[in-house]
Amino acid sequence: MELLTHKRIHDLLLSAQNPVLVSDVRLDGDSLGSVMAMYHFLREHGKSSRVYVAEAVPEQYRFLPDVHVCSTNATIFDDSTIDLVVVFDCSEAAFVESLVERIDGNPTVINMDHHKTNPRYGHVNQVLVDAPATAEVVFRFLEANHVVITKHVSTCLLAGLCFDTNMFSNSATNERALDTASHLILHGARVQDVIRTMFQNRSVGALKVWGAALERLTDHPEIRVMTTVLTRKDIETHQVTDDEIDGLSNFLNLVADTDTLFVLRETKEGGVKVSGRSRTQDVSKIASAHGGGGHAKAAGFTLVNACIVEKDTVWCVSRNNETHPIAHALRFEEFFRV
Repeated sequence: MELLTHKRIHDLLLSAQNPVLVSDVRLDGDSLGSVMAMYHFLREHGKSSRVYVAEAVPEQYRFLPDVHVCSTNATIFDDSTIDLVVVFDCSEAAFVESLVERIDGNPTVINMDHHKTNPRYGHVNQVLVDAPATAEVVFRFLEANHVVITKHVSTCLLAGLCFDTNMFSNSATNERALDTASHLILHGARVQDVIRTMFQNRSVGALKVWGAALERLTDHPEIRVMTTVLTRKDIETHQVTDDEIDGLSNFLNLVADTDTLFVLRETKEGGVKVSGRSRTQDVSKIASAHGGGGHAKAAGFTLVNACIVEKDTVWCVSRNNETHPIAHALRFEEFFRV
């Protein structure tokens, strides 16, 4: 079935007259690397395509070849000639529907992802939950169709693979991830640029914000969960962007002496973003319960109209005129009993 779906996607891509490629609403290294790899695949086959991203491409990813083609202008979907929409690394069907419904037509939607919680919203769904990254799904697509992988495609896919495996250090790392990375490097991926993006893009301010998160680590031994928080004040005082503090969850999960970790961060939109990581437990359960999604060992969600407050030296979540300690507010105990 996987091979047949790869072949069908290949045929749809090369027969499309006006395809649009879409990254996840939360842009990261995997969604961006995957969408740009497919952009280059199409261009190398004489096909033009447009790339839509919901937010501006972070500076750290500007090294990706031709990333300037990405557009944040959703009016590109106000085009009745669009006949194919390909979505990468996105489990939020509502986001995709909001874009497709703007098209005065009936385009085919291809959904390429690796998240366990993906609802299979496409006409064609290639959701491979055993893949360490969506970039790996795209790599399998290329291999299945005997496509010669170019240097540009290799660099984009390696960036995605390294992002989702945290440079091959988290639970997503498996034999397939390392084998794919080896192939991409042999095909000319710019390894040093990818490494620099992952490790050498933290400002002094960002490191201080990470330090604040380390100071606030709180253990909940009864449910084997550790939490920490970051407020908007932390982020704005040190003049760092949200992009600069991405990766904190993976880093803490790697070094903290805990089974399961949740990082709570206030967003500029007035909510609290929660990122969960675990070595043995299924954090996608609690993410799904709060309207989010992800993988068994790495998932997240956002609490809208919420904020983080400190009450009697205890970090709490305030929402809907109610304030509760973190563990109670998110009901971890319902999912992670010892």
